Amino acid sequence: MDKPDRDASLFDDLDDQIPTDENAAEPAFKDELNLAEFPIASLADRVPDGQTTLVFEDRLDRRDGPPIVRRLTIMGTAKHGLPTSMDDEILVGLIQLTKRWNNFTEPKVNFSRYELIELLGWPQTGQSYRRIEEALHRWVGIVLSYENAWWDNTEKSWVDENFHVLDNVTLFDRERRRPSRNVGASQGGGTQKRGKRGNAPPPLSSFKWNEVIFRSFQSGNLKQIDLEFYLKLRLPTTKRVFRFLDKRFYRCERLEFDLRTFACEHIGLSRSYKPTELKRRLRPAIAELEQQGFLEPMSEEARYLRKTRGSWQIVFLRGPRGRSTIEPTAEERVELMAVLTDRGVTPRIAVELVERYPPEMIRSKVAIFDWMARQDDKRLAKNPAGYLVSSIRDDYQAPEGYIPPDDAEQLARAEASVAEEERRRREEELEAEERLRAEEAAEVARIAELKARWEALSSADRETIKAQVKAAHPGLRRSRNALERFCLEALDARLKGQNPPDQPSLFADDDA
Repeated sequence: MDKPDRDASLFDDLDDQIPTDENAAEPAFKDELNLAEFPIASLADRVPDGQTTLVFEDRLDRRDGPPIVRRLTIMGTAKHGLPTSMDDEILVGLIQLTKRWNNFTEPKVNFSRYELIELLGWPQTGQSYRRIEEALHRWVGIVLSYENAWWDNTEKSWVDENFHVLDNVTLFDRERRRPSRNVGASQGGGTQKRGKRGNAPPPLSSFKWNEVIFRSFQSGNLKQIDLEFYLKLRLPTTKRVFRFLDKRFYRCERLEFDLRTFACEHIGLSRSYKPTELKRRLRPAIAELEQQGFLEPMSEEARYLRKTRGSWQIVFLRGPRGRSTIEPTAEERVELMAVLTDRGVTPRIAVELVERYPPEMIRSKVAIFDWMARQDDKRLAKNPAGYLVSSIRDDYQAPEGYIPPDDAEQLARAEASVAEEERRRREEELEAEERLRAEEAAEVARIAELKARWEALSSADRETIKAQVKAAHPGLRRSRNALERFCLEALDARLKGQNPPDQPSLFADDDA
């Protein structure tokens, strides 16, 4: 059921539900490794009606045995269908909420949609709330069937697993808080359970992970993910390429894959595409990751290596983003502390931040803070310095509309590249449509001319052609339209001089 937009007072009421702790360790966003290996959602915003299954597979070579065929089948329901690219993004957000609220100690997670929307950087509108509700209902119905494709981190082996992603979801129409109780006030001498890392009780809405995927969380089958970077990527294909390569770049700088396996089985492009089309479809995503520094720029010749006819390899080199940071010098520490104290941060907190967080992260958050100040952002109204400190400690996402100064030119080039590709594609489509219209018009004119020539024939000539056509196609006796079409084609053949030698042209006088 559609929900109305939430009012501002309700949003204010939710702010103190999100767990906070000034002494908490640096947050680390996580991604589950199995979910990063194969796509579990369509790249499209909308899956075609009636399609309820997706299948991806590859072959894993082994040194001590034959290759393993790994296969993932994603099965949706007739009512809710298959997950889309936005549903995949929401699932990444649910993993972060689990980390935030209980650090993967419990499969059930209390949450608010407001908090999830803030985490994803979406606008606080009724449409965002409805989109999250649709995705959660869809994930409850989705079944993932892994054949030799689910890595059991406890057994250190590829196994078969069939499971729902979420076992259940509980959503309240209004995101309200439970009444507060004192610790230890419950009957029987027990304690009232509270939200992880905070004193406020958790929200009422909740979701529960299936035990298979939750076991994987608890076994440590996780990797860190740069969530801010992931969420600001523009294209679903780019996000999918980033998650897959970010997993595979572990302890290596160069990756090489079979082009078709990479594009179709790990990114989710159509298997009907030829290598040329696969390259074209990947080009905008690769360009965006190059512009953002995740991939090293490469020429087409270096990126794609031809192995045999119709068989290509694709090569990736890791870019500078995400590599180990260099320890700041003493001068840089002093400069960073001055930058923070100039914006109201106390010297003690400034020293702590400079010691605990990378210089580039602090500079990035300060740049965002300065941009928000110029925009008179209301989030800075009460305590600007406190917001800046929290943005560094909790790694706040950049607000909508913000573009880092150093990225503005690169982003413009990436957008221009994507726009140019879209323009060329549209021009090709228009040219194809024009050719089709021209061919259809020519065919209509040809048929009209043939009908006119047919009417100009004598009755005897028409009967002669009809008899020949009926003799060649006995089944046409009761199909008037088909008979007419074949007669006109026979007439056209005679006009072009293709009639048998013993049959004179019907328009010999005209030809003369």
